[in-house]
Amino acid sequence: MVTKDMVAKMKAGSVTVDLAAENGGNVETTVKDEKFITDNGVICLGYTDLASRLPTTSSSLYSNNISKLLLSAGPMTTKVKDYYHIDHDDEVVRGMLVLEKGNLMWPAPLPPPPPPKPEASKTEVTPEVIDYRAPYVQGAKTAAITASSILAIGGVSPNPAFSSMFTTFALSNVIGVQVVLGVTHALHSPLMAVTNAISGTTALGGMHLLAHSTSPSVTALGALATTLSTVNIVGGFIVTTKMLDMFKRPTDPPEYYHLYGIPAAGAMALYGAGSMSGKFPEIYFAATYNLVCIELHLM
Repeated sequence: MVTKDMVAKMKAGSVTVDLAAENGGNVETTVKDEKFITDNGVICLGYTDLASRLPTTSSSLYSNNISKLLLSAGPMTTKVKDYYHIDHDDEVVRGMLVLEKGNLMWPAPLPPPPPPKPEASKTEVTPEVIDYRAPYVQGAKTAAITASSILAIGGVSPNPAFSSMFTTFALSNVIGVQVVLGVTHALHSPLMAVTNAISGTTALGGMHLLAHSTSPSVTALGALATTLSTVNIVGGFIVTTKMLDMFKRPTDPPEYYHLYGIPAAGAMALYGAGSMSGKFPEIYFAATYNLVCIELHLM
């Protein structure tokens, strides 16, 4: 796991402790049951008896702390041999002192209180007013402009091949942005996504049959598939919204997703007008793409 090149980039004095040395080690420079020092000064420990070494190490550390505490209370304060001086100004030493020359020294006097903080200016700060509706309004405007532009491209499309390639290219971009980048990782759940994704696919298939079928039975089945899929999509959004509402707090900002119904209705109206005019035969592909974009954005 840790190669020689990684160890070579460590600073001199660095230490690696390989707990897997008994089974071969996870560090390439580990030598079993030995202390190995590399050319760049990295100490590599490969001991397999670390558990038995810990009691000695912990006892050594504890005794070292106690000896330093006693020395700091006595000889180290004056540097005079055979003279033990108790420093009353040392808070640690004074807090441990119980008796001195027969006098009770405990409890230690309380330390002086900290100096008072300077009073903050009493200037009233006006709380910032956050417009939670603004991002939704901007998103609805962007959706409306995008939908109109796509319908315009579909209207002036020279041939079905161009419409098909344009739809494939656009869908690959919007799926990458909305599904991968635009969704929180915690929401990538089959419970919330699979049903709407399948229903969206069947809805597109039904719309394709409605646009290109010449058989009454196929047209009826396409209409039925589109209707049922639409009902399932709407129901999926409602159920998902109720599930997410269970985790919302009263302090969460409000949401205005209903504003996206405005560009959706506008796009459908433009599609209906362009389709009935008969002058834009390729506008169907643009409308299909718009439907997928709106669904992905809401998901």
